[in-house]
Amino acid sequence: MLAVVTAGIFFAVAAARAEDPTKLPKPTTYVSDFAGVVDAGSKQQIEALSTEVYEKAQATIVVVTVNSLDGDSIEDFTTKLEDTWKVGPKGSDRGIVMVFAIKEHKRRIEVGYGLEGILNDAKVGDIGRSMVPQLQAGQYGPAILSGVQQIGNVIAADKGVALTDAPPSVEPQPVPMRSHGFPWVKLILFLFFLLIFARGGGRGGGWLWFLAGNMLGGSGRGNGDSGFGNGGGGGSDFGGGFGGGSGGGGASGDW
Repeated sequence: MLAVVTAGIFFAVAAARAEDPTKLPKPTTYVSDFAGVVDAGSKQQIEALSTEVYEKAQATIVVVTVNSLDGDSIEDFTTKLEDTWKVGPKGSDRGIVMVFAIKEHKRRIEVGYGLEGILNDAKVGDIGRSMVPQLQAGQYGPAILSGVQQIGNVIAADKGVALTDAPPSVEPQPVPMRSHGFPWVKLILFLFFLLIFARGGGRGGGWLWFLAGNMLGGSGRGNGDSGFGNGGGGGSDFGGGFGGGSGGGGASGDW
């Protein structure tokens, strides 16, 4: 029984571990929703808007959501990610990285050197704060879309180009809140059924392990419209815009 409990704890903790920013592969879409919190409608609009900003204004806007920073600061996490991905067209450093850590309720907008003149720390700080009410309500997709729209408009205005009118804003939809901590309640229930199984003489092991898998496995990473190479803007439609340098500034905050 001790071995079973230990194995259950090990796999549950492993499933909940944070993403390592230095090991995340270079994205194939502008939205890397590792936490699974961005609704499909918002993601499609963000992808379309980021593609247009890249094509018309030669700047790259990347959105990243993660379950947890695992003790790292939002600033260090974002810097490591930027150093690894090198967001922005090569030679211009015109890149934006927007990171959202769901468990810690932390956010950061990292600005490349090539955009600091038009998106200083104060301006991106205001943009970040404007997203807070929707982030607090769990409306991650609409909140992030709003931030991307504001950043995109500043970049487009500086280049003297007009962005195509975005599709009507998606109606805010409740986003199921996922548990990002260790599933203690589920573990207790699992142990309860394990004791019943032990008293019953060892029969019924198949259904017990099926139940355990559902109870402990349900606390891991969200399975929404997320990941690399999926959703709008993926595959051959992805404009790219990587190879730039490290970020020059930015702003962080909570929600």
